[in-house]
Amino acid sequence: MIKNRYSLRESKKIFLSVYHLYSKQKKRLTDQQNQKIYAKLKALEEALLEKNREKASEYADEIKLLPSAELKKTSFEKIRDILLALAFALGIAVLIRQMWFELYEIPTGSMRPTLKEQDRLTVSKTNFGINLPLTTKHLYFDNHLTQRGSIFIFTGANMPIRDVDTLYFYLFPGKKQYVKRLMGKPGDCLYFYGGLIYGIDSEDRDITPELQPPYLDRIDHIPFIHFEGKTTFPSSSTKGIVSPVLIHQMNEAVARLYLTPYNQPRGELINVNPAIKEYSELWGFKNFAMSRLLTRSELLSLTEIKSEELPESPLYLELQHHPSISSLQVVRNEKGQLRPTLSYTISHIPLNEEHLRTLFNALYTARFHVKNGIAYRFGLPESYLKTYPFLPHLEGVPDGCYEFYHGKAYEIKWQGLAVACPLDHPLYQFNIKRIQLLYNIGIEFDTHFMPQYKNQTFYPSRYSYYRNGDLYLMGSAILQKTDPTLIHFINEESKNASGFIDHGPPIKPNGQLDIDFIKQFGLKISASDYLALGDNHAMSADSRDFGFVPEDNLRGAPDFIFWPPGSRWGAPNQTPYPLFNLPRTIIWITAAVGIGIWWRIHRRRTKLPLL
Repeated sequence: MIKNRYSLRESKKIFLSVYHLYSKQKKRLTDQQNQKIYAKLKALEEALLEKNREKASEYADEIKLLPSAELKKTSFEKIRDILLALAFALGIAVLIRQMWFELYEIPTGSMRPTLKEQDRLTVSKTNFGINLPLTTKHLYFDNHLTQRGSIFIFTGANMPIRDVDTLYFYLFPGKKQYVKRLMGKPGDCLYFYGGLIYGIDSEDRDITPELQPPYLDRIDHIPFIHFEGKTTFPSSSTKGIVSPVLIHQMNEAVARLYLTPYNQPRGELINVNPAIKEYSELWGFKNFAMSRLLTRSELLSLTEIKSEELPESPLYLELQHHPSISSLQVVRNEKGQLRPTLSYTISHIPLNEEHLRTLFNALYTARFHVKNGIAYRFGLPESYLKTYPFLPHLEGVPDGCYEFYHGKAYEIKWQGLAVACPLDHPLYQFNIKRIQLLYNIGIEFDTHFMPQYKNQTFYPSRYSYYRNGDLYLMGSAILQKTDPTLIHFINEESKNASGFIDHGPPIKPNGQLDIDFIKQFGLKISASDYLALGDNHAMSADSRDFGFVPEDNLRGAPDFIFWPPGSRWGAPNQTPYPLFNLPRTIIWITAAVGIGIWWRIHRRRTKLPLL
């Protein structure tokens, strides 16, 4: 029989393994077995202390068979040891992930371009406090450590978020964690204009510089996802009428719409500053419009505009703005029931080819797949192609995964690696049909959002606003304030009390922030709550949907993007959190002490002699 030849390190491993097994089981062995095993272990230990490799290897080869002979574990002991090891490993993993740090993969595009789908990052759990594991509580929390404009992580536990349940380690039920940008702290009052946020804190101090740092110059902030937000209805209708209807923004009921006994629609604002008289005045809603592109034939068929009133143009920008409760509409829902809804002002701007090229050079979309000329959003299974009939066609585009950002097309390769498409790629094909398609459904990739009929409820997640007199789409100035088309449009809109014109930021003539204006029309954040907004507002179900984030839910913040390599590798786009703070110091010291204790125990268990 040929014996194995072990190194001293390997022989020591065998010795330690058998020794610790023997220590647990020697009480149930006979005296003869104890003497025999002890003698073999002693001989191996002496050979190891003498650094005699030949003898150590020979003795190790003899005793390695003991676990399957005299020291064989019972089935109960095997199961017990496995369960104890798993419990210990899971306990340590939970403590580390809940209180110290964890690795995180970005699942959606809600924080693009800062964080993209399939990004991997490290998340520190000690930026604001010390988390109490497996709860939404803190052992310690310091509100002053939170930073407006920086990114944070929070748990969806006890929050009205759809699909919030998940499994940790594929076994244990829990709640998903979310990554957003922290744009408001307890007591802040915020006002939205021009894709920017202006605000004051609980002591009426101007916090606008914190809300508009230079690194967020390409990030838009919109105060709503849709003008009607989330609506709630009675559980049943009366004579085919659904009334009242509650409209929620930031997960708070802000308006009540109802029909009188004579079926006259009425509306009222609730839970907002009494000084606000119209829905469009809420938090700066009047500064924003939802938009889409229409052809001439679509515009004539879907509106009351007459052909002779319409200048010739390749496409027209339709703006839906100034949502109102003063003159409500009555519509039929999918069940044919009547219900009241907001009314809007609709405006149109003819766009020439130069405007459209500027728009195309600013285009951004959701990440999407193309398969056999059909496009669908990233994250959906390929089987969606067979089961969902409302997917758009992108003829001539090769199969693959793509995205647009600021007019540049990228193909998404393995593990989220983005490679710029060559300029002759079919995605860059410039024509009216392609521009209209990618603008109108470039976020949803669902043909329900294409113009189809009058009073259409499906409106694309495309927003328009003014900033410094320029008209913005997709975060870029598409029409400059000196553009004759925009000048003519504003002159016509100025004739209407609800025309879409530039109302300007909440700044006084002397250049100071208009605090009284913000107090009257701004969004007030309640005590112990935070405003979470995604950088990619068009794809982010954030506070505008689920409301403010309770302080107890804050878990930590991302520190480092370690995948993919490239320009975004490293610290994320935010003001860095302080390297040293009280909670971080406590956790690091605790971890160092724990590691030190483990090392001391480990050395005691492995340092020879043991017999």
